[in-house]
Amino acid sequence: MKLFIITINYNGSENTTKLLRSLYEQTDRDFEIVIVDNASDGADFISLQTATKGIFAKMPFVASVVRNKKNLGFSGGNNVGIGQALENRADWVLLLNNDTWVGEDFIASLRVKLGSSGGIVGLPLVEEDRTAYCGRIEWLKPTLRHDYENSKFQIPPACRTGRNSKFYAVGGAMVISKDAFDKIGELDEKYFLYFEDADFCVRARRAKIPISITDKVMIHHNVSATTKKLGSPLLLRYHYRNALYFNRKNGPWYIKVAVWPWSWVIILKQFLKMGLNINEEESRAILDGVFDWYMNRMGRVKS
Repeated sequence: MKLFIITINYNGSENTTKLLRSLYEQTDRDFEIVIVDNASDGADFISLQTATKGIFAKMPFVASVVRNKKNLGFSGGNNVGIGQALENRADWVLLLNNDTWVGEDFIASLRVKLGSSGGIVGLPLVEEDRTAYCGRIEWLKPTLRHDYENSKFQIPPACRTGRNSKFYAVGGAMVISKDAFDKIGELDEKYFLYFEDADFCVRARRAKIPISITDKVMIHHNVSATTKKLGSPLLLRYHYRNALYFNRKNGPWYIKVAVWPWSWVIILKQFLKMGLNINEEESRAILDGVFDWYMNRMGRVKS
């Protein structure tokens, strides 16, 4: 079983280095790592190179750094790493946020799980006193929430495989088989940030690719250490734009129709709030997101 780990660095070399050190401590070292740098600033990239050079010199497994000329976002950045992994005949690809770290038996435990699984496997993210197991797909919502439990090793009912399951594996801790990529392709780069993991799982489920959540392999996570740097209004713009795109692309027929009046309600609400001088900056960002979708301005927000 050939396993590749893909992680993205964007001005987060300190977090990335912490993750790499935890991978260096693994009892099972039969895996390869691809670090995709999403056009970090010069100082951060130099810091990453300096740190990884020292760690890589001691690593008994293959690790490489790929630097993008521009920020391709979560989906585009991961696709660069996924492409490299598949070219090198990966059987499984683990997408792992750089603001995570793992215990020394992580790979060994994961290998056992993957040996009896196929398709897509979601891994729980331990966030201080609670654990995120999966995301929940809900239509006509600007954000998609995660399902948590306060204790480890207890998968929430919403994250369990069943006939009417509407969960998705969280992109920051998702293991994907080569077979899944062969059937449905890579991540949709139109999202840039948010909803791409839910989109990938919806496409997988329609292609009859199994999706499961494990309760045996844990990952520690610093909550939103990367995305908060973008600033709240910009995040709102991505959320609303991508939510409209996600619903129009993946929803049942009645949701595809309802997306239009939903967008009009969003616009009306934001104009009313602006008229009352309530959170005007946030309202402008939301409106920008809606109009981005109308004009098919996807990918990275340019202004």
